[in-house]
Amino acid sequence: MVMIQSSSTVSAAVTAIFIATIFIFPTVIISAFAQSEGTNQTMKNISQESNQTLKEVGQSANQTGEAIQQNASDFGSNISEGAKELGTNITEGVKNLAENIG
Repeated sequence: MVMIQSSSTVSAAVTAIFIATIFIFPTVIISAFAQSEGTNQTMKNISQESNQTLKEVGQSANQTGEAIQQNASDFGSNISEGAKELGTNITEGVKNLAENIG
């Protein structure tokens, strides 16, 4: 059985769909823009956090390098001091030996 609807019923349905589309479409567009802004903010946050992490890694590497330099300097000073003491001990030993012989 085929029903034939009046043109006013079809026109009302088309009008209702058109009006619903007018109200729904801007909401969808606004939601898309809001999501886009959220994505942009997320990307900015990720970029800032990455930059901060890289700065911290760089600072840590600098501190490690400075500590290595200081340790090497201390080690060199200790060797130098040890060599001076050894030289003094050898000199004293030679003097004592010379006194004992002479």
